[in-house]
Amino acid sequence: MKQIQIALLLAVAGFSALSGKAQTTETSVMIDKENRHAVMMPVDQPEKETREALRLRLKQSGLQERMSGNVARYKGVVLSEISQEKVDIYTKVVPGPNNTSVVYMAVSRGYNNFTNSQSDSGLNGHVKAFLQSFIGDANKHSGSIDITKQVDDIRKEEDSYQQLVNEQADLQKKRSAIDTRLLDIQNALVLKKDLIDGKKLALDNAKTKQTKL
Repeated sequence: MKQIQIALLLAVAGFSALSGKAQTTETSVMIDKENRHAVMMPVDQPEKETREALRLRLKQSGLQERMSGNVARYKGVVLSEISQEKVDIYTKVVPGPNNTSVVYMAVSRGYNNFTNSQSDSGLNGHVKAFLQSFIGDANKHSGSIDITKQVDDIRKEEDSYQQLVNEQADLQKKRSAIDTRLLDIQNALVLKKDLIDGKKLALDNAKTKQTKL
């Protein structure tokens, strides 16, 4: 079991190391019923897994999300990879084609003062770099989920195998007891037959004597 887990972990680690930079695109995303400037990036992982990986990545930096609809909000936070000053960060993850997902990240300096490539090219570039670096986290998280599923599947099969082994041992034990009991019955039948035959013979002898009197 341990060897299997190690092999799977090495495979995931190799896959993460090979993942290159993802393509980010400047776009807009609906936040509070208004289109806001954001950076978009496709992720080759399912929506649910990507959303959880992003939440964990930001949580590691001390950020706690507050969900509003399908938008995660981080108000008045400092994320050193993006800005040394407090900003408001909004993230949104939606399904993509073929079981992939798309991540949106928008940043505001407060009071809905959202950044854009013209006025905040540096900050905008940091958002792109952050999302590109997130690809490794998404792949690692998805790989960990896959490993957990495979380990659970192996454990279930091993449990099923052990149940069959236990049932086999129990049936063999019962069969041994049945065979022993059958042998005892066979011996008892022989003894009973001899006893019955002896008593029948004694009865016949008694009847013969009775007729001669």
